[in-house]
Amino acid sequence: MITTVCLNPAIDQNAEVERLQIGGMNRLQNLQVFAAGKGINVAIVLARLGVQAQSVSVVGDADEWYFKHSMQQEGVWFEPVIISGSVRRNLKLLETGSHAVTELNQQGMQTSTAALETITSMLAQQGGENDYFALCGSLPPGCPEDHYQTMMLELPGKRWIVDASGAAMQHALRANPFLIKPNKVELEEIVGRALHTMEEIQSAAAALCQSGAGNVAVSLGEQGALITDGKRTLFAKALPVKASFTVGAGDSFLAGLLYGLDRGEDIFMSLRYGIAAGAACVEGGSIPAFSAERFETLCSQVKTKEL
Repeated sequence: MITTVCLNPAIDQNAEVERLQIGGMNRLQNLQVFAAGKGINVAIVLARLGVQAQSVSVVGDADEWYFKHSMQQEGVWFEPVIISGSVRRNLKLLETGSHAVTELNQQGMQTSTAALETITSMLAQQGGENDYFALCGSLPPGCPEDHYQTMMLELPGKRWIVDASGAAMQHALRANPFLIKPNKVELEEIVGRALHTMEEIQSAAAALCQSGAGNVAVSLGEQGALITDGKRTLFAKALPVKASFTVGAGDSFLAGLLYGLDRGEDIFMSLRYGIAAGAACVEGGSIPAFSAERFETLCSQVKTKEL
């Protein structure tokens, strides 16, 4: 079982425009609306890959039915904590000419201490020795910036994965997670400097293993990704697929890593699954278009090398 925690879920709306007109009329095409948020996305991809996945999430009462129905259709075991309100709505616009993506994201619902404590209590009752727990995404308003760290310290012995940014990630590192998954920008935020070369990225990631992380996976967009445990580093180039929307690629990459771990592979062998899952997402254009069949085909095309 893999459990994802999504404290700030969303309803995403992806659409295309020929050219974004700032201050003018924009007519949307190919609108997609779906339940989202990093933890939700990871759980959906895992379920499509045949992994037993559950998502623990804070959801507004206005959206309770929608999320429960969506997760049931995806085969995800959904465990919501319901509070008053409505989750954030995010709009992602793809310019069909330039392929530039503009994201308009709401902040999210104000979350109560009681809801956060309920999430922790639910997690305390779950998990065996082969289970992973992924803390994914931004923290909602009203949530302390060290909350991921607090959860991990209150629930020792679990294998924690953290996919977050900023202060939330900085604090989480102090609780010695099994794995963290920053992208290049997030890695630069953590170390406080720009990283211009692959050697600099590798060195910065390896240093985080000395700062508390067991393993660090860095997603590098069209360059690919690397994984290090501080001693060994493995790199894989991104696959040359035709990309449309790239939103959700990092979540799919993490789901691919977890798919490998769930199969009993080590973190280095799991890199190829992460690369293939990210490629399947960007090729499809969204998490709802993720194809397990295409993922299987892409897995055989991934090449890795030691750094």
